[in-house]
Amino acid sequence: MKGNEIVRSVELFRTVHGRLPNDLAEIGLSESEEGPLYYDKKPNGKDFIVWYGTSLGESMTYYSERKEWSEF
Repeated sequence: MKGNEIVRSVELFRTVHGRLPNDLAEIGLSESEEGPLYYDKKPNGKDFIVWYGTSLGESMTYYSERKEWSEF
């Protein structure tokens, strides 16, 4: 799953740089309004989410503080 690859890349970036990336470009990925995967750093600077649409009105979201994916 591409989402898991992004999560691993974000966590590796955090290990190397001591902070979360500001956007996917910092881990070498292009990001656009159309997706298909999205990343957002939470205001606390320690947690992040990665999400993508699975079908119309439904998505999978990864929450770093829980280290799990949830379907909505």
